Amino acid sequence: KRSPSFGGARGRGRGIARGSCGCSPTAARSTTEFHCHMSFLTILGTAAVVSAAIFMELIACLAFPVESGTEWLLLLLLVPLVLAAIPLLLLRACAGDSLFSDTPKGRHWAEFGFAFFATGIIGVPSLLLLRGLIRWEAFALALGGLALPAITAALSRVCQRADSDPFSYR
Repeated sequence: KRSPSFGGARGRGRGIARGSCGCSPTAARSTTEFHCHMSFLTILGTAAVVSAAIFMELIACLAFPVESGTEWLLLLLLVPLVLAAIPLLLLRACAGDSLFSDTPKGRHWAEFGFAFFATGIIGVPSLLLLRGLIRWEAFALALGGLALPAITAALSRVCQRADSDPFSYR
């Protein structure tokens, strides 16, 4: 028995309908569902990491009081922490999706903006610790709030490379 025609304009093609990835309709549906679940888990994981980093900064302010009452100064760290993501998000939103396009025009400015704000994230607690305005425990927790998203981003990049090249890291 012949399968229904899904081919050209006059119905000359024979065979079964294929999904966008070249697989059967059932597999295409499960592939789409898999990508939707992975996208949701990526968003959920990113939100969890960012929330954990912000809570680490807040706990660094509240958990380790100082006699002079200057532990609230670590709240200033939230400004560069939030602003550091903006240049990278703008670059991602404005970059072309073409395979043959060269590097985006604003890439160097995005890297500079990120490095500028990241320097503030590391420099502010360092200066506060050197001046004796915060305790070293609060300093360690504040830098841990930076290390958590940095390590997560690095691991994400390694996993993306491993997924795109099956022969890498083996």
